Amino acid sequence: MIFKDILVKAAEIIGDSDIDFNAPEEKTEKLISCGKMIYTELTEEYVHLKHKEMLPVNDGRIYYSEFTKAVKDVMKIKKDGVICPFTLYPLFVAVEEEGDVEVSYVYHAEEPALEEELDLPPIFTSSVLSVGVASEYFYRSGLIDEAVFYKNRYDNSLLNLTRKRGYVKLRYRRFI
Repeated sequence: MIFKDILVKAAEIIGDSDIDFNAPEEKTEKLISCGKMIYTELTEEYVHLKHKEMLPVNDGRIYYSEFTKAVKDVMKIKKDGVICPFTLYPLFVAVEEEGDVEVSYVYHAEEPALEEELDLPPIFTSSVLSVGVASEYFYRSGLIDEAVFYKNRYDNSLLNLTRKRGYVKLRYRRFI
C-alpha cells in the first residue's frame, strides 16, 4: 500500500477530499504529519518489521552501521545453517564466528515519502490506517469528540488484527 492512498482515504473521512498533495498548505502538512505519526506508532508498538541479510563478521563484531536498515533487535545469527551465540552491545553485535553470517533482525521503519510503498504485513489495510490518521487529525484540530470516536474504531481494528488466534477444536457428537 502506498502512503498517499492512506492520506487520500483519511481526507475523505475528515471531509476534505479537495486536499492537494502537490501544494504545501497547512491542512496538507497537518494530514501528512498525522499519517507519519500513525505509521511510526504502528511500526514501533504493534508490528515487528523483520529483515534477514548476509553480513561479514570482522574481529568478532558486526557494527550496526553495516546493516541496511535501522536495527531494533537482533533475533538470530546463523553461519552455514547453524545458530551462533551473540551478544548485543550499544555499537555492535559480538559474534564468536568469523566470515559471512546470516542475521535475522527487527528494524525501525523509516519515515515514508508520499509515493512510497509502506513496509507493513498484508493484514493492515489502507482503510484501517486512514481511520487512525483521521483520528489524529481531528485531535490536532481540536475536534475531540470526533477524535475519540475514530480513535476507538482504530484501536479496536488494531486489537482485532494483532490478536493471536489459537486453533479451535470442535467436538462432534456420536450417534449410536
